[in-house]
Amino acid sequence: MKDFPTHSSSRIKAILTLLLSAPWVGLAQESLPYLVGTGTQLELVGLPVHSPALDSGTVNTVAGTLVGWSPSFTDRPFGTALRAGQEYHAEVVGPTGHTWLGHRFELDEAATAARTDHGLVAVTSPYNTRGLPNSSLVGARLEVRPHLTVAGLWGETVRNRVVYAGEKDTFFSFSVAAPGTAGGTRSVTASLPRPTDALRWIDAFTRSPVTLPMLIPPGTAVAVTFGQRRGSSLGFTGESRSWPTAAPLQAGANLLAYPYPRDMRLGMDWGTSREGFRALARPSPAQDRIELLAGTSRRSFAPEAQAGGGIRWRLLDPVFVNARWAMPTSYLDTIPVGEGFLLRKNRADATHLFHPPKP
Repeated sequence: MKDFPTHSSSRIKAILTLLLSAPWVGLAQESLPYLVGTGTQLELVGLPVHSPALDSGTVNTVAGTLVGWSPSFTDRPFGTALRAGQEYHAEVVGPTGHTWLGHRFELDEAATAARTDHGLVAVTSPYNTRGLPNSSLVGARLEVRPHLTVAGLWGETVRNRVVYAGEKDTFFSFSVAAPGTAGGTRSVTASLPRPTDALRWIDAFTRSPVTLPMLIPPGTAVAVTFGQRRGSSLGFTGESRSWPTAAPLQAGANLLAYPYPRDMRLGMDWGTSREGFRALARPSPAQDRIELLAGTSRRSFAPEAQAGGGIRWRLLDPVFVNARWAMPTSYLDTIPVGEGFLLRKNRADATHLFHPPKP
């Protein structure tokens, strides 16, 4: 067993064990139990694992929104494995060099469940990272898995804290990436007026009930403020990825987290010219910025050009953030596993990928 280091912003411990689990498809998969902790002040939490796949297989045909594939379990139609009320997506995990590698598309769960074969019905969605499937998807190896959601991870804990610990529901708030919206994020507070009510989520800006599921796409972070007394500690079982992860970027604010169970080394694993970042000798308003948030604290970093042609992310002056470096000089070289961050992007990048950590 190995404990990953904890850190003050999003204290996530990963306990690695090798387990042979048997989901409904009868596949042996490596499972990683994760313990997630959150404090009572605002922090950005990343989830460096994903839900176990229902099955994997190779795409044979694409006809409109219907994707024909060959899952390993064929005793009954694949769609019968989909649980009502759960959101699912398909992710391309191979082969190396495939044009769809690392990309995802959302499923029409009802239409997929209604089929008598193993076909997957794709749906138009802002969460699709490369649009709807087409013939170029043929030959890709897919994994179909349920989405991680705010309600699935924290909902029961929030309810128990309100009902049994006497905490105020509105002190529990979450912000998630919301592709396709004007601001790129969706912020909600919990709502539980009476203990017998169903837990609801209220939009933090419009104050109207949120009916859409609060999905947590791979490579994104969740901004969490968890009550007033103490944070939460919850465990779930996920899996580690070993392929690139599509995480499209919009112009403006992006909630991000490295989707691998390793510290992210800036300038090596990410944050380089490969991802389109431009380093300068002096700060500029046109530069992209990384912001680390914790409670009311905010630190901003921009890419500084190095003598050897590389990039280091240097701390900006908190007052003249677009014009001066902070003094004394300070650099951000590592973002710990499970810690989210805010990337302020000057230009959208629909093709952005996170890559597995280098050796």
